This record gives sequence, structure tokens and C-alpha cells, in this order.
Amino acid sequence: MDNPPKQLIDSLLSYFRGEDRFDGLGLPNLSRNYEWPKRGNFPSYSHLAKVNEGTGDNYAKNIMLKEQSPRIWKDGDKLEVSKWVIADWGGIKGNSAATVASYASAISEGHYPDEIKGVASYSKILSFMDPSEFAIYDARVAISLNAIQLLRGDKNGTAFTYLPGRNTKLQTFRKLPSTQRRALLQSGWNAVAANDCYNFYLNTLKQVKSELVAAKLYELEMSLFADAEKLADRYIEAPQREQV
Repeated sequence: MDNPPKQLIDSLLSYFRGEDRFDGLGLPNLSRNYEWPKRGNFPSYSHLAKVNEGTGDNYAKNIMLKEQSPRIWKDGDKLEVSKWVIADWGGIKGNSAATVASYASAISEGHYPDEIKGVASYSKILSFMDPSEFAIYDARVAISLNAIQLLRGDKNGTAFTYLPGRNTKLQTFRKLPSTQRRALLQSGWNAVAANDCYNFYLNTLKQVKSELVAAKLYELEMSLFADAEKLADRYIEAPQREQV
């Protein structure tokens, strides 16, 4: 699948605008719903490059980081920046030093990875390098993309690839009979090959952004990340969900 279907774009636009069953979610509520890090203080990054760290709540600090990240990537040590983005800011501690080094080297040389393996890690580096072109794809984003379509009752939806995650609520959503990939495809949804998923996701967000002119790509990604649990809850609690 190359181009995102109109039904997918329409469903995402409805979500990002906070319409109908997405009331209280989406871009109008991003500053209220976005919370990262979940625990602890916002990690310091001024040691990576000569920039001023943001003030205010963690949402404001994340926006400041997004706005400064291309300069930090350009001026900083690529490996140290990559380590910080994945482990300190991103909270992913399981990568080996060699794996992070391979991502940093490939990306700094313009050989951008796009396979599904490691996407939650390397997409953080790509988004940090250029948040106008790349967005993070992780377990929460994948849940949100599928949940939005399920809540809209899309009969010919697009099945995004789930990623491993530790959030109990999101795992409950994934284990429902009607949300599993096989069930989605059997119900008439379209498959995106796992190793095509990241590029398809980027193309989808960019098409949505073309309709939401004032929105930034990273705001779309942040919204999907922030609302994952709420979207999962709304589907789990929907009385018609097993009919989808």
C-alpha cells in the first residue's frame, strides 16, 4: 500500500480536530493531555549543545526541545545525542551500545532505517534530527492509529503494526478479539507490510498535515502518543466494539 486511503485520512482528521467521539482529545487538547516524562524530572540536555532548556511544565519543555532539536543534532556529538534521545528522554534502556551506535552512524550518513525492527528507537533519533520530516512511531502511536479507526467504525480500515509495550491498559486493548491484526484483516481491513509501516505512517501524517495547515508534524505525533490510553479505554468501553 503506497498512498493512505481517504477513509483513514478522514478518521484521523476527525480525531485530530477533537470531533464527535473524540471530544476532549486531539490537537485542541494536546497541551492538557500530553505528559512526558511520566515520572521524574525532565532530563537535562544543555550539555549536548549550546541551547537554552525550556521552562514551565513538561509539555512546554517538550515543545522547546522539539524546536531546538535540529540544532542540537547538528552541533552535538551524534552518538551522545542518540544515546540521550533514546535512553534519557525516550526511556528505552534495553538497546545495546552497538545498536545505538549503528543507528547514529547510519542516520548521520543519510542512510535512514525504515524497517519495523527498532523503529521505536531509531524513529526518535530521526524525529530529533528533523521533526518537520520524521515522527516517532512507538507502541502508543500504533495503538492510537488502530483505535481511532475502530472507534469510527471503519469497515475498510488500515491495520498498523503493533509494537511491544509494557502498558497494561494498552495490552488489554491489543488482546481483545476484535483488535488483533488477524481479526482486523478478516473483517476487511487493509494490511500494511510491517517493514513498510514506518514510511506509510509518515506519508499518512504528512497528508493529514496538508489538511491541518497550522499543525506541525510533531504535534500530530505527540497527540497520538498522549491519547493512546484514552482511545483504548473508549473502545474497550464501547458497547458495540465486538461488532467491528
